[in-house]
Amino acid sequence: MTTAETPLLRDALAAFQNRDRDTAADYLRQLDGAAPPLGETWSAVSRLAITLGEASLAIKAADRNLALAPDNVERRLGRDALLAHLGRLDAALKDAEALAAAHPRDARILHFLGVCQAQSGQDEKAAETFRAALALMSNPAAACWTWLALTDLRGVKITPDELSALRAMSENPGLLAHSLGTLLYALGAVLDRAGDTDAAFAAYAHGAAAIASQSPYPREAHSAMTRSVIETFTPAFLATLAPSRVDSTRPIFVLGAPRSGTTLVEQILASHADVSGGAEINLFRTAAMALPDFRPESLTAAQGALGADVWTRIGQSYLHLLDERFGPEGRVVDKTLNHSLFVGAIKHALPQARFVWLSRDPGDNAWSCFSTRFNQGVEWSWSLTDIAARLADEERLRRHWTAIFPDAILTVPYEALVDQPETWIDRIQRHVGLTPDPTAIDFHRTQRPVQTASAGQVRQPLYKSSVSSSQRYARQLAPFFEAYRALI
Repeated sequence: MTTAETPLLRDALAAFQNRDRDTAADYLRQLDGAAPPLGETWSAVSRLAITLGEASLAIKAADRNLALAPDNVERRLGRDALLAHLGRLDAALKDAEALAAAHPRDARILHFLGVCQAQSGQDEKAAETFRAALALMSNPAAACWTWLALTDLRGVKITPDELSALRAMSENPGLLAHSLGTLLYALGAVLDRAGDTDAAFAAYAHGAAAIASQSPYPREAHSAMTRSVIETFTPAFLATLAPSRVDSTRPIFVLGAPRSGTTLVEQILASHADVSGGAEINLFRTAAMALPDFRPESLTAAQGALGADVWTRIGQSYLHLLDERFGPEGRVVDKTLNHSLFVGAIKHALPQARFVWLSRDPGDNAWSCFSTRFNQGVEWSWSLTDIAARLADEERLRRHWTAIFPDAILTVPYEALVDQPETWIDRIQRHVGLTPDPTAIDFHRTQRPVQTASAGQVRQPLYKSSVSSSQRYARQLAPFFEAYRALI
């Protein structure tokens, strides 16, 4: 059956193209209720549903697609990946274990199983699984992400033979830029832990340059947007926007650059009985799909075109999407990247929202970003001068929004948090309206999926070794410090 033969799906796509999220979702709900024989088109329905933030519809569509061929490995992996993405890691892990038992020589399944194990804190099992997958991989391009996942396991030692194999693979002249860069980041992580700073930095720099050649960062465009937000998002401008009637305190927004301690604070908050960790759920921009962008002039134009209640509708849509992902009960931490540009819009749609903003030593933050192979969305991390520009933009935005919303935003210095955890954990909990829970100091014992590069760190008690971590690379980081000082 084609889209043209399925009016509800056709109408859902049309509404989506018109940036009408709520109407598109309503058509998908009607489609789900009608349950026409769409065949493999249910896979496309699932993708559209997840783009709209409709988690339950996405899962049901994926289930219908899988039911057509229940033994199809691709479909099962696709559904399991969707479950993991939505935080249903236990279900994804259980099925991945069954798949691996049935297909013990399928490296794709083993890689996915290892990722699930790592996200659930089973590092030793994950290492064993990743090694089994690598034993079946002869193509460096296929193996690069498994090598990276293995070397990301902080408590796992890489053997001399594995280091030699990783070196040899990274010297393959036929590798494409992204595969080469990924292998070099894995190599850099091993060399860094071995204390070979010169070789580690060389590996990271070579890998970053390879990836940056294919994924350039629009530095000037982002800095221009930052300047525009700071210059025009003023209390006077916000007063021109129609108020939102949403009064929910459910979301807790955690802001800050990647590798600044945001996942740590999420873990601390999620250790409270009344809070779920949502990680980088990216649902506010989905709820605000009707807005063409978040520039002040666009917000004014959108309000004129969409009606004065647009801010209430956006806030209500966001809360609905939280219900879809996490159920209707409890607070939820949202630490989506890049929210620092949109604080004004978020605070206007959700007037009662509270924010925790992480601030970390710029050199330590820069080194941690440069030495991390992010999957996507952090293109600025491949260049020291781009990192300087981005961290400077982030700091300017923090100062701007804190001046406008001083009661809603709490700045948490990472160094102070690890030095005086009891004081700062209590302060964070009180700021977001939680009854202080002293057991949150044992946040590392909280069992939950962690999907970011900080998974290993937040499963340990607080430690100070990351403070001044950039000093070993002070000479190599000189271009960052020079650029940052000129910008801030």
